[in-house]
Amino acid sequence: MINIAIVDNEKSVLENIRGILLNLSGEFKDVHIDTYEKAEDFLVAFETIRYQILISDVDMPEINGIEMGKKARDRDPNIYIIFLTAYVEYAIESYRMEAYQYILKEDVEERLPEIMERLIEIVRNHSIKYCYIGSETQRVKMCQDDIIYIQKAKGTKYTSFFTVKGEVRERISIENVLEKLMSDEFVIVDRSSVVNLRHIMKVRDNVIYLSNGDAVEASHARIKKVKENIRKYWEER
Repeated sequence: MINIAIVDNEKSVLENIRGILLNLSGEFKDVHIDTYEKAEDFLVAFETIRYQILISDVDMPEINGIEMGKKARDRDPNIYIIFLTAYVEYAIESYRMEAYQYILKEDVEERLPEIMERLIEIVRNHSIKYCYIGSETQRVKMCQDDIIYIQKAKGTKYTSFFTVKGEVRERISIENVLEKLMSDEFVIVDRSSVVNLRHIMKVRDNVIYLSNGDAVEASHARIKKVKENIRKYWEER
């Protein structure tokens, strides 16, 4: 299921955008759409609902669309954001935060259907994988995209999974973790740490900064390979 959120403080705009999307019935059989009149309501919902696509007005009271988009990116760096605006100058801000697209409101009915058809195909091609992590008595079904990094605690047999929902511990080796995940998006950065390429925000020297604010240090022997993996990952997106 692909989850789409539409945020605009004008109810008539929400209904119009929702109507445009629903008219693309052939493309949207596996799509769920939610609408929000307040940025705050969307951000609260986003704590529990995984939205792949956000369509938002820029000019909104209290929290504007740009600020809301930044908060959404902090939660999930991979969310696709489309900004709607009545003002061309807001497009500059949307480019700065690497929005997928910006659309002038006067062009919505013409441009949005084509953009959404293309974007839905991109999201569909990224198949969502799940795994079970945790102890034998407390197993958690986790979307692999939501795992930020994995680290084996020194001196113990336990490995910690740091996820968007918090930390989960399991008695498992790093080698067995990689076998469980079976994904090229997870890379070893030293003998006790694995990071998800989707959640890397920046790399400075050999320190990797992640979407939850944590930082993991890569070994000098591995940092070159890690940077190559990051570059390749972003080139393919």
